[in-house]
Amino acid sequence: MKELLCHQKDALLILPFVSIVQEKVQTISEFATELGFLVEEYAGGKGRFPPIKRQTKKSLYIATMEKGHSLINSLIDTERMSSLGLVIVDELHMIGEGGSRGATLESTLLKLLKFKDVQIVGMSATLNNLQDLQAFMKAEVYHNDFRPVSLQEYVKVEDNIFHVNNKALSADEKLQHDKTVTFPYSSEVLKQDPDHLLGLVLEVIPQHSCLLFCPTKKNCENVAMMLSKLMCNYHRHLTDVNKVKRKELLAELKQNGNGMLCPVLEYTVHFGIAYHHSGLTGDERKVIEEAYANGVLCLLTCTSTLAAGVNLPAKRVILRSPHIGSCFIKYSQYKQMVGRAGRAGIDSSGESILIVKRQDRMKAKDLFAGPQDFCYSSLGHDDGTGVRSLLLSSIGLKLITDTKSAFDLVKSSLLNIQAEELGVDVEALTRDALKCLRDENLILESGNDSDESESSSHLQVTSLGKATFKGAVNHTYSSQLYNDLKQAEESLNLSTHLHLLYLVTPYDAARDVSPDWNIYLNQFCKLSEMELKAAAAVGVPESYINLKASGRRPRKKVSELTVKRFYLTLILWDLWNQRSVWDVADRFSLPRGYVQNLLAQAAAFASCVFHFCQELEEFWAYQDLMQNFVKRLGYCVTTELVPLMEVPGVKLARAKQLFAAGYKTVSQLSFAEPTDLTKHIEHLSLRAARQLICAAKNVLEEKTAVLLEEVENLVAVPGGTLNTGSTEKPI
Repeated sequence: MKELLCHQKDALLILPFVSIVQEKVQTISEFATELGFLVEEYAGGKGRFPPIKRQTKKSLYIATMEKGHSLINSLIDTERMSSLGLVIVDELHMIGEGGSRGATLESTLLKLLKFKDVQIVGMSATLNNLQDLQAFMKAEVYHNDFRPVSLQEYVKVEDNIFHVNNKALSADEKLQHDKTVTFPYSSEVLKQDPDHLLGLVLEVIPQHSCLLFCPTKKNCENVAMMLSKLMCNYHRHLTDVNKVKRKELLAELKQNGNGMLCPVLEYTVHFGIAYHHSGLTGDERKVIEEAYANGVLCLLTCTSTLAAGVNLPAKRVILRSPHIGSCFIKYSQYKQMVGRAGRAGIDSSGESILIVKRQDRMKAKDLFAGPQDFCYSSLGHDDGTGVRSLLLSSIGLKLITDTKSAFDLVKSSLLNIQAEELGVDVEALTRDALKCLRDENLILESGNDSDESESSSHLQVTSLGKATFKGAVNHTYSSQLYNDLKQAEESLNLSTHLHLLYLVTPYDAARDVSPDWNIYLNQFCKLSEMELKAAAAVGVPESYINLKASGRRPRKKVSELTVKRFYLTLILWDLWNQRSVWDVADRFSLPRGYVQNLLAQAAAFASCVFHFCQELEEFWAYQDLMQNFVKRLGYCVTTELVPLMEVPGVKLARAKQLFAAGYKTVSQLSFAEPTDLTKHIEHLSLRAARQLICAAKNVLEEKTAVLLEEVENLVAVPGGTLNTGSTEKPI
């Protein structure tokens, strides 16, 4: 607020997940409408590069790590970094997350550090090697142990509960015996619930809320069912709590699923219980989260992803096991989960209980007493993929122009600070990265033909390199993407969208998928004649699928990645043709959450492909073809619903409700009265109605700004700009 309203500069908030970005966009939109600034979402397929130039109002960009990196690149590229005053990075410890995500965040910070007028604030509750981060960011450290609600931590081993004494110095003193559980369990109940989960849960619900973290998605559902069945047998009166609201919740879940409802939820919701993991659709997660926040649900069985996701606190947090999947829990993961205990303004204290088997007791002691997790650079992951991406974009943005400045840039990284500890030769890694980029025809190096020093070698990006970093395409796939687009130019089948869908199917998702060949063949056989021609054009012959489905080895050599990509394309094809996520998940025997996540990945990659093509003049046809295609893919809805889907917080089911109630445009929604909305839209609270209206106003202001920018471009005079006298006004 201070940056936007007092300093009159734009601000960027970087968050780790799409769901948190969407939550923040929705909640902050209310402030934006009242206080006269704008909120722009940069997540998935959303986000404009470069952002719109505002005449008067300042913008708060809320972005995922990947989109935040692309946004900074576009501001540097258009020489507009002076408009940005503040960057906040939440969950800063994710700079140490393995793979590309941590490397992307480190690259973003490295570039920001070159602009002294931009303030950077990094926040984390689980950072331990602060000195490394402080040296890397040249930062001041503000540390505070204050918690608005006190937290009591416990460990349960069989019937004994131990209090965690974090102030104790020795491992033996960390766990102090507190009490022995004496729940009145029969032998039959004890057999079903040996960890006393029901007893621990019933100490707090239904008066208070409880989160029960489970190691796997399947375990979440099993535990929810087990507890519900036990309640049905021994505590049936709990079904009378919020009975009407829980029936309404089930009706809303069924409506969002186009008449489909998960049988587990159908049973457990009556007892105020639901599961929460990535297997749910976005609509289901949103409805369940709102029901939990409003007290309709009092217990969620969930995976660790909820701990790093949306804000859902509880009076008591139970960790059903010290494992996440098959791995023993890390201290940072533990702290993320128990950090959900205690609701500010509601509870005076919160409590957590970690359930440990006797054989894991020593491991639990080590968890609390041993050295805590350290945050290590992942810039060198996959033999230096992160370094190559950093150098490519930095050369393209002219942040580095020669080999000397390339070496200097990498030497200013967190990777270099931790090089000795990680056993990395930073200089060799940089040299190899430059060679790899040259070999992939992404950069050109010139001026070092003799025995001159490295500083005389000039660096610049090729047209392919420029398209790669501006499109935010993973450089390991850029040559393949270029070749796929080039090949498709000669035989692009425009009688169907199937061919275009294949071109925007993510490579990394295809690499990890294992097709069910019988399902593949079944769906392949349903394709029309023109669709089969599209399949043949991309290089997927029906004979190959036939042989794989019958368990025989194909003799004809076919690209495995191409076949896998087309399998995912068939999933997207069903979604494109308005089949529900439930229906598609059933057809392909996949979790519905996976299907929806694939669509989100495809929408994000489609946006990357579109920007990639914009930088290559030879792909002018794709530029025209993809503009509307990319937008529609992001939602997979009929054309008339697309405008409503652009409003943060509006999913398919809500868009259909709004359209049917007469709110057919963003403008109509922005001028609606909250009370009228709640009358016409089922299961919509007054608070949610206000958020929708504010979000719609924000979208409308953004569209107004786009039009004003176009007007300014139209009336621009060579050598100067004609002042139109137009100013932005609140809607």
